[in-house]
Amino acid sequence: FGGNFSLRNTSYCESCSNCGLLFFNHRLHRDFGQARYADVVEDALYNAVLGSVDVEGRNFTYVNPLDQDHARYPWHDCPCCIGNIPRTLLSLPTWMYAPTPDGLAVNLYLGSRVQVGPVAGAALEVEQRTGYPWQGGVEIVLHLKQKAVFALRLREPGRTPSALYRAEPAAGELAGLKVNGKAAPAKRVGGYVVIDRKWRDGDVVSFEVPLPVQRVTCDTRVGANRGRVALRRGPLVYNLEAVDQPLDKVLDATKPLEAVWEPDLLGGVMVVQGAFTDGTPLRAIPNYARNNRGGRSIVWFKDAAP
Repeated sequence: FGGNFSLRNTSYCESCSNCGLLFFNHRLHRDFGQARYADVVEDALYNAVLGSVDVEGRNFTYVNPLDQDHARYPWHDCPCCIGNIPRTLLSLPTWMYAPTPDGLAVNLYLGSRVQVGPVAGAALEVEQRTGYPWQGGVEIVLHLKQKAVFALRLREPGRTPSALYRAEPAAGELAGLKVNGKAAPAKRVGGYVVIDRKWRDGDVVSFEVPLPVQRVTCDTRVGANRGRVALRRGPLVYNLEAVDQPLDKVLDATKPLEAVWEPDLLGGVMVVQGAFTDGTPLRAIPNYARNNRGGRSIVWFKDAAP
């Protein structure tokens, strides 16, 4: 506890609290229908909840600090995570879709087939074909027992759900929206791209979610992050790890940041590569995969940009 803006990177972001954050924002979304609540759900799920467990799925952590130098463990004296982490992950279809007064909202993009129940009086199964969050291409196939008229709402991810942070460059809008291979008329409402039409069995909606590598900066009133930067790509926040480079180096903001797939690292991850001001290479891994190889891992590191 502390005064305003006392957000230390060594403080814990308790696993159960992150599950609660997800539950709460899901319910806010059900009440108000705004995509910004689903943005928080996605951030909490991909970074905090998924990062609560090690890559092997054998150990967990209670604390989740943004500056961590210890591995996860098989047990904790306060064992609430043991039940909360699995029940959150096993409820994944609940977080993916939400009924709306006029149809269905698609809140998460994940390769899957989910029976979402009746929509506009028709039984609906939604199939997603995607490599998200590694790739941005998404295909959504609607399996219907009968034709139905309803609005399909596709979330345009907002990458800065808190006014404390700024992510650059902007992620942009969903691109290349098509229905059955043809450009589809749509409108934007409350953070969603909305397609309202008569749907038939086998209709395919396709689009691209932009996934630029973003530099995240923080409100300067947060002293712990002053002069520091974090990286994210899509829903994933990234970490620097001591096993890959010294952690006291400074990011060279003039060099490009690139996403590179490494299939043999941590079960297969998209790393972010760049450079430090001394010319040495930078390598960042997704936050959920941190502290699986020993050593220290940090989210916020030194930045040369003004």
